[in-house]
Amino acid sequence: MTFTLRPADPADLDALLAIAAACPEAPQWPRSAYAPYLTPDLTNPALLRIALVAGCPTSPQLGTWDPPRSKEKIQERIPEAKAFAAATLLLDGTQNLAQLDTLAVHPTVRRHGLATALIRQLLAWATQNGARHFSLEVRASNAAALALYQRLGFQPEGCRPRYYTHPEEDALLLGTHVTAGTP
Repeated sequence: MTFTLRPADPADLDALLAIAAACPEAPQWPRSAYAPYLTPDLTNPALLRIALVAGCPTSPQLGTWDPPRSKEKIQERIPEAKAFAAATLLLDGTQNLAQLDTLAVHPTVRRHGLATALIRQLLAWATQNGARHFSLEVRASNAAALALYQRLGFQPEGCRPRYYTHPEEDALLLGTHVTAGTP
């Protein structure tokens, strides 16, 4: 599958909410919770946030492209957001911890590498910005996500009992050291 990665911007907000709504296992944040990820906060240089979007062409023929002849064809070929991820980095001068805050891939495009690409890009962003550690939480029953994270080098670091609701479930804490060679 062909897709593109790019930073999310405020125009993506409706798409992010729709993707999250299609993924019941993803955090269901209110609209206002996305604002810090979509517009940089220049008042606090020690706290960095980023949101990335993975977009897929809406045209059913992914391998071909004819020059557009009308506005409809242009619209048809603009990558449509199908997945996103957001992360925070706290630059405290010692630990410089990065955290995956949310990740969601629309069910229609899962298992095509979008989550892997998003996480790798977030790891690269964390590395470029001086992170030393990258962590995340995942539902204990989410075998696909656990396999993905472990494939990317994340290791178990702990557990938060009954962290998730609907249904109630433990959160497994995973993390990886971030170095110049990551990912």
